[in-house]
Amino acid sequence: MRLNNNHWLLCRPIAHRGLWGEGVIENSLTAYKLASKKGYPIEVDLFLTTDKKLVCFHDDNLKRMTGVDKPIYDCSYEELLSLNLNGSEEKIPSFDQLKEIACGKSPLLIEIKDQPRKEIVDILIESLKDYKGEFAIQSFNPSYINKVRKKAPEFIRGILGTNVCPKEKNFFIRYILKHLSLIKLIKPDFVSYIHSGLPIKTKLPIIAWTVTDKNTAINLSSVCTNYIFENFIPD
Repeated sequence: MRLNNNHWLLCRPIAHRGLWGEGVIENSLTAYKLASKKGYPIEVDLFLTTDKKLVCFHDDNLKRMTGVDKPIYDCSYEELLSLNLNGSEEKIPSFDQLKEIACGKSPLLIEIKDQPRKEIVDILIESLKDYKGEFAIQSFNPSYINKVRKKAPEFIRGILGTNVCPKEKNFFIRYILKHLSLIKLIKPDFVSYIHSGLPIKTKLPIIAWTVTDKNTAINLSSVCTNYIFENFIPD
């Protein structure tokens, strides 16, 4: 096992999309700066634009956060800069901007979102080769994590899983996400699993997502190693 008990991934609660709420917007520069100031690792979601820029955004469609009904991966970075997050002055951050905030201050838990632009894995690996900060990579897509394993075996990597999956996903995808069926192939260092689906059987460290209150965090302590949180401040 490459993760010891003192590794940040296992012992420091991780701020989901930064430290947001009460007027601070998720996956915004302000949310990242607040998380970094308070010393929390930052969980972030990445997409790739048409001009191959890594950007920090959760949804595959822009509508919820910007009002524009369009997939984010069908936009150029310049197009995204014309949009504001939730009517604020905040813009969709680039991954480069996040790295500047986090380097030397906050570790990054980087989720590669499933998307048509599969070259995102290669571009992310290249972006991280000379990065001096701490990080780990995760994804629901086993092929992404397997590619990280082959091209950057030194990177800490994890697989995301859930027993709650949209019905539009086919049976095999739902089965893989629930049972983590490809673990032996992709050889992750950790598992991130939806907290309501715990406990699960694995010898790997487990990170629970996404915990929204202190009581849940306390109750999960026997079935996970660490957790990703939002809407409250851990003790």
